[in-house]
Amino acid sequence: MIENELFPYKINHLDEKEGIDYVACKNAALVHIHSLDEHIGREMKYPAKMNGFFAMVCTKGSVTLSVHMKDFTLTENTILVAPTTVVTFKKSHNCELYIAAFNNDFASEMNINLKLVMPIITSLHSQSIVHNINKPDVIEALKRSFNALYTEYTQSLSDEANGGLFKEMAIRHMYASMIYRLCEFIATSHSIQTEITPKDRSGDYFRQLITLLHEHYKTERSVEFYANKMNLTPKHLSRVVRNYSGKSVHQWIDEFVVLEIKNLLKYSDLSIQQISYELNFPNPSFMGQYFKRITGKTPGEYRKEI
Repeated sequence: MIENELFPYKINHLDEKEGIDYVACKNAALVHIHSLDEHIGREMKYPAKMNGFFAMVCTKGSVTLSVHMKDFTLTENTILVAPTTVVTFKKSHNCELYIAAFNNDFASEMNINLKLVMPIITSLHSQSIVHNINKPDVIEALKRSFNALYTEYTQSLSDEANGGLFKEMAIRHMYASMIYRLCEFIATSHSIQTEITPKDRSGDYFRQLITLLHEHYKTERSVEFYANKMNLTPKHLSRVVRNYSGKSVHQWIDEFVVLEIKNLLKYSDLSIQQISYELNFPNPSFMGQYFKRITGKTPGEYRKEI
């Protein structure tokens, strides 16, 4: 996995954009966006996939975003933590945002204690964690950590020939330290807010479905497949999911698939034909008809949108 999969928004041009500070090392990335409002109307208005665990910290203003089809609004001094998912920024107001992302490869290479970290970010396939950081000193510590990391990163870029490998390792360890700090903030807080769902069988079934969709949506699109996995009849699963969520199983499957198509059209170099094979469509024409039926646009029309 490479850095641009972690933060897909035109990553090769981030360092050219005013008001964006960007730090990257293998399998991890961190971005500081001074004014999110300027970017939502352009490259950040399309759904994009974050391929790794990520945290977004709003330090000023507010931002509303969809994290795999569930809307969240982050206000000043709140953090959102989620696993691999599709993110769509919808609107912001005077928002300053920090985004940190890393994947399992980074965690294993840095010897991050996953047994310690994973309880914070597990069980998130059907919900994400929104966390209020009510302590100003925590926010200031986060900013200081980023500034130190960013300074080290820019120095390593200008001094590549002189100990570049050592500086790369220093950056990676500083990044690992930030991950521990973020997890500490969450674990020691008493104000964690998660999606409130009834403790009933319907909610359990729905969460199981979402987890299975994360795992199989690229290859499996039949209600029967997911019902069999859950030891339910298709009719029972369909009724439970519609009553609980207001959408049918077919609609949830379509949303997962369409979001992935949109992500690949905007933020990958794959051809439409390659995308159709990646998502197990029989041919590009079939995927085009499927995409247009749901979005009203062909894949080519969507890719050309500015």
